[in-house]
Amino acid sequence: MSSARRLKTILVFAQRGLARRPLQTLLLLIVLTVSLAGTMTIMAVLSGIKAQMFRDLQRVGLDVINVQMVPNLQNMLLSPLMMEDVGWMAKECNHGQLAPFRVDMALGASLENETTGDFLLLTTTHEWGDIAPLELVEGRFLKRNETNSCVLDEQVAQRLFRAQSAIGKDLFVSIEGAITVFEVVGVLKDPFGIRKKFDELDFAGAARSTINRILEFKSVYVLGDFSERHEPIHGAVIKVGGDTDARKVARKIQAGMEARNLPIVAWARKDWVNNILKGADLTTQVASMLWVIVLFVTGVMILTISMVAIRERYRELAIRRTEGARRRQIVTQLLLENVFLSIVAGLMAIALARWTGGVLEARYLSWPPTFFPHEMALTLGLGICIGALATVIPAYRAASLDPVEVLRQT
Repeated sequence: MSSARRLKTILVFAQRGLARRPLQTLLLLIVLTVSLAGTMTIMAVLSGIKAQMFRDLQRVGLDVINVQMVPNLQNMLLSPLMMEDVGWMAKECNHGQLAPFRVDMALGASLENETTGDFLLLTTTHEWGDIAPLELVEGRFLKRNETNSCVLDEQVAQRLFRAQSAIGKDLFVSIEGAITVFEVVGVLKDPFGIRKKFDELDFAGAARSTINRILEFKSVYVLGDFSERHEPIHGAVIKVGGDTDARKVARKIQAGMEARNLPIVAWARKDWVNNILKGADLTTQVASMLWVIVLFVTGVMILTISMVAIRERYRELAIRRTEGARRRQIVTQLLLENVFLSIVAGLMAIALARWTGGVLEARYLSWPPTFFPHEMALTLGLGICIGALATVIPAYRAASLDPVEVLRQT
């Protein structure tokens, strides 16, 4: 008999074997489909987190440098950085755009809504809106000499004005007992959209200090006067010009600060983004243990079901042995049955995983699960391997039994 005919015969017997035990076949199909779909969904959710974080972080400005003082009480009260330092920093960044800023802890209130909240009051210039990539929920950013107006970050607006529009409303701000009234002209969108339903999911928040919290997007922006050369400031944001590497410029500015013995830190947001993404990769790698556990449990379940199913087929396999079937053919038949079943389960799992991902995105998640073809192919391949490996031991055991003894006992 030719090899093609032998393979065809084995496939026929494998199909018949699956058809003759519908309950066990259905049980294996359900177990494999659910576990593979669960694995694909877990992978897609984790990949979606990283993809959404990358999209969000891209909007904080990869060509922007933050220059800020080392946060401590002494520096907060008496800033070591002056406006006269802005000139040489601007030269180092190839005459890019620069906006100085001062930071104060403030308490804000909306008398109309009877709500209050504390936040960072960020006093800066109108150039801030050109340097930081801003996306507005409503309104606009501050214009030149617009000293009686303010712009709110989205989280501050939601806290103070709730579901109402904040544009045109008065915000009462208290700083060290002095109260100033600002008109809200704009609300900035929080670029970290991934935090909409999970406010605690901020991989970078725990590592940032008080001044670094300007990047947590919980601030109120107002314009200030930075005309005096010896006026103290808390830092600056810089957008480098042309094709200049922001990281190299940040290192130059940091070296200049150290030469002047100033307790100032200069860092490129691109490095900050890369560090966050590395942290996210580590977190998702740990979380990936979930699908490893799912597949391990699946393998144990398939092994148990296969052992029971093959034991019940000892008589059928013994008859095949007496008709001339070899041990290798018996093992191949049983392996093909589970491989065929695994392929069918994998295709069903793809459809189930995509449906589950859509439900999770609509009801629970703030980011779309990302189904990468290579991850789905990996899951399908692992499912086929698990189905085959879980069948090898009981298949070899069944093929090694003496067919005469099996028929005599049954």
